Amino acid sequence: MYQDSDFAVFDDVTLPGRLAKIRAIIDPKFTATVAALQPQLAEVGVPVYPHLALHRRRTKNPPPDTWVALSTSKRGYKMLPHFEIGLWDDQLYIWLVVLQEAKDRQVVIDRVDPQTVATLPATFEWANDHTDKTIHHPLTAAGWEQLTTAQTAKHAEWLIGRTFAQGSAFFTGDAATQLATIQATIAALVPVYRELIGV
Repeated sequence: MYQDSDFAVFDDVTLPGRLAKIRAIIDPKFTATVAALQPQLAEVGVPVYPHLALHRRRTKNPPPDTWVALSTSKRGYKMLPHFEIGLWDDQLYIWLVVLQEAKDRQVVIDRVDPQTVATLPATFEWANDHTDKTIHHPLTAAGWEQLTTAQTAKHAEWLIGRTFAQGSAFFTGDAATQLATIQATIAALVPVYRELIGV
């Protein structure tokens, strides 16, 4: 299970050191999580492929977060709506994401029925910048309106999901409860994902 001690990988200020810790400690947990999510991902109706963050473009500064993305393409995910499960240095996040560089981004986002979003649990959140760990807000009716309005900005992004702060009950409970929370989060997002990808 994910534990508070996992965040210690971000204490290593060197690029090779942090990457080695991510590979050894975090990536196996991402891989196990993806395996456990197969029943939920099967509900998408089309194959969904995992993409572990490799951080290949980094040559000096260590990554501030790390993740596994899930998309309908074997080759990549950034141009497509996708799930991301990841860690910052103080939180775990589970997002359904449409990045600013996504193909036909506004057309894709416009496929989502607000009524589908309205059925999501009250614990869900929204954000419009995947690079800023501090920007996430409750996904209320007003929050959905804010997210929708924000899409008019040139560099806006579209994220809905959940975050779990370091030290919260998510990290201190038992493994079965934690996994059930992750599975329930993805299961709740699958109907929205299906609308985004048009299936």
